[in-house]
Amino acid sequence: MFGAGQLLCAELKRSVASMLPWDIPWYDPSHAVFFAALYGALSVIGLGVLTAVLMTLKRLRQEDKGGHH
Repeated sequence: MFGAGQLLCAELKRSVASMLPWDIPWYDPSHAVFFAALYGALSVIGLGVLTAVLMTLKRLRQEDKGGHH
């Protein structure tokens, strides 16, 4: 007998418990594509913010103080 309860339980097994990489069912292609794109985009944003912070710190430490008002 295959009821709606069994169907719902099967879908719950595939659901994501958390967004952490070790909790994601990577064997499911839809999860793998989505989370690979998500983590890729977050990595690019994080590298951009890190670059901006490092460039700001570099400019603040320069000895040329005549540039600001």
